[in-house]
Amino acid sequence: MKEIVIVSNLSCAVICAKWALDLGFSQMRQILFLIGGLLLGPIMLLILYVFLVNKARKEGGTGGKFF
Repeated sequence: MKEIVIVSNLSCAVICAKWALDLGFSQMRQILFLIGGLLLGPIMLLILYVFLVNKARKEGGTGGKFF
């Protein structure tokens, strides 16, 4: 059971760091999101997802259109 939590938080941390890179955050913020992803997992993914949607909305991308 412990291994499942470790693997899922590790994968969340890697995805958090990748999304922070896509958002153009500094390297220090990317590391902070990596550590946050290790500790908090899906909560950090939700926060970064909101950042990605807001960025797409500002740029007029398809991810920012709700309806």
